[in-house]
Amino acid sequence: MLLPETIGDWVKQPDPVIYDRETIFDYINGAGEVYRSYAFSQVLVERYETQAGLGVTVEVFDMGTSEDAFGVFSYAREDEESGIGSGFERKGSVLCFWQGRHYVCVAAEQRDENPGEVLGEVAAGISGALPQGGARPALMSALPEENRVPFSDRYFHTHQSLNYHRYLARENVLRLSPETDVALARYQPGSTYLLVAKYEDEGVASEALSSFGDHLIQVGFAAPGAHEDGGEASSTDGEVWASASRHGRFVVAVLDADSEEAADRLRLDAVAKLDQIPG
Repeated sequence: MLLPETIGDWVKQPDPVIYDRETIFDYINGAGEVYRSYAFSQVLVERYETQAGLGVTVEVFDMGTSEDAFGVFSYAREDEESGIGSGFERKGSVLCFWQGRHYVCVAAEQRDENPGEVLGEVAAGISGALPQGGARPALMSALPEENRVPFSDRYFHTHQSLNYHRYLARENVLRLSPETDVALARYQPGSTYLLVAKYEDEGVASEALSSFGDHLIQVGFAAPGAHEDGGEASSTDGEVWASASRHGRFVVAVLDADSEEAADRLRLDAVAKLDQIPG
């Protein structure tokens, strides 16, 4: 990854550092597991300075695929703007964007009342040097837009990631793995979650649905039909409802709905979109 020697008044400094899947913890301790839950291979860390002594740190993460670049970008985002890469977000003195298989963060090293112009200039320069393109994972199209909480959509693979976004259980009841693709979002009213998971094959998907039904029963739900291949489970504990079904390699599950009708309607809306997704 060859970044520009200069971006406006900013000059690239010598001695960049590269961290891989094993050494990432030397650079980012606990957060390293977030990147490793995707197809992350390495991160390049560069510094740029001006003659006036201002500095920024640039991190370029190679996430392996554009899907996983979007995934790590979506992991904790609260907003998203267009104009840099395939989408960017600025939080205080840090601007992050995704583009192709790369996820990039630019951090101002000095406190500034308005760092946006500096961050935008450097980020745009980095974006121009990286391969263009990057499409959101096809699975995200299964999440209906109606009543979806803005910027709540997430893409990930593992059970640990699911528990970060919406704690389900200590055990991996949905049989998620690095080979599983998962789209998750929150919906109004209330705080309803819709999960769409794509498994390696129909057998794993069927096992996941059965395991999920067992989990519902263990936590006090009634789960009729949860073990039927392609069947559905509408369940309640008296306060919230869940609904789940399998469709080929896909499992669609709704959690924390405020009524049986709302749970089933959201699940069926997602199911209707599955035919548009490859595989």
